[in-house]
Amino acid sequence: MPAETTISTIIPASTSPESVLKALHDHECYIRITCPQLISYKHISGTPNQLNESCLYEVTDKKPIGQTTFKLTLTNRDDGIEANVDGKAPTGALNIISKWVVSGNKLDEVVTIDSNMLMKKMIKGNVEKSHPEQHQGFYAAAAQA
Repeated sequence: MPAETTISTIIPASTSPESVLKALHDHECYIRITCPQLISYKHISGTPNQLNESCLYEVTDKKPIGQTTFKLTLTNRDDGIEANVDGKAPTGALNIISKWVVSGNKLDEVVTIDSNMLMKKMIKGNVEKSHPEQHQGFYAAAAQA
């Protein structure tokens, strides 16, 4: 059974929800903010930054145990973005689905983690710790737009 967690943050008053949505829809921005140890990424298919079209990327980033490469599918939605990480770790396969939604003055993110029990617990803890900072990264990107 997958694990699920929700991260909600308030969009700063000085930042418009529309500019946050624009930052979420910018796939390069999304990858750089959500993969802070990014080594490289490659666009595989789809038209980036289009609504309701899935785009596939191959992403390589650094982890404490070395580097890892995974598939990332991004789909822009009217109110946010959906992201699907499909990866293989030394401990087994993992699938992480994130749904980011701009709603009023909030950014809500629902994350569903499907992996073995040990990995689910570790990933969920990491998401709950690091994703509020990622939200702040989108607010900073939105403020620069």
